[in-house]
Amino acid sequence: MNPTFINPGHAGNTQEEMFCASGYNRLELRGFDEAPVSTVLNVHGPVNIFGVRSGISVTLQNELAGFLRAPGLNLGYAYRHSLGAGEIGIGASLGFISSWYASNTWNLPDGSADPVAPSQENAGIAFDLGAGAYYSDSRWVGGLSFTHLTSPKLGVDNNARYRPTLYAMGGYTFFADSVTWLITPMLWIVSDFAQASYHAACHAMYKKKYWGGINYRWGQAIIAMAGMEVFDGLNIAYAYEYATSRLSRFSRGTHELMLSYSFAVKAVRGTQRYKSIRYL
Repeated sequence: MNPTFINPGHAGNTQEEMFCASGYNRLELRGFDEAPVSTVLNVHGPVNIFGVRSGISVTLQNELAGFLRAPGLNLGYAYRHSLGAGEIGIGASLGFISSWYASNTWNLPDGSADPVAPSQENAGIAFDLGAGAYYSDSRWVGGLSFTHLTSPKLGVDNNARYRPTLYAMGGYTFFADSVTWLITPMLWIVSDFAQASYHAACHAMYKKKYWGGINYRWGQAIIAMAGMEVFDGLNIAYAYEYATSRLSRFSRGTHELMLSYSFAVKAVRGTQRYKSIRYL
């Protein structure tokens, strides 16, 4: 639902050339103490810079997991160009990612101190860089992107780092019964070059107002989602993820909520003149 978060080439790829603001909150693996919580706020839209069709984006994110706090900020730019029946965006994002955590209460199950965890609060900040390309037309969609290209290092003595991650995806939309039903199967791969996860999904939209779908992540989880356009420009969606691994014995699942709003941005004219016969 938010390709811009992982692919800066998607910036500006919106319906009717409008800006889109969205927020996501993910409550992961409910049932575990201090389970991860991820929040993403994103705004992106099309712009014209010196006569060049472009897209811009701003993304704020924060991750909570145990005693870890990892906020980040990224600014993205995409060059947009017509290609075939659609449009391609090629872009980059830059920003920072940071972390801080207090570990003086991190203990082993027997109550003793964890020798690996640091014994005091620690904070760090690092430069972050991403790049990607995204193509779409009335039927096809595809993207290739990389995040954390700078391998940001954080934590005590920089012993924790984000690995560069590859995202590759593609999908095709079938028009059933004119445009009443739109059915879109998709495949994508996520890899940090140490391990990979494989995803398959099929989403259906009814009258461009209601949608739902099923996603499957091989060997890890199955996800059901549903959403609707509440009124013109405002959308809401919910997803529930059930772990198919042994984690399902201990977790009540993962919940994710999304809100988005599309709006037009009008350029302000330069000099404004007012003429009236009353003033000479």
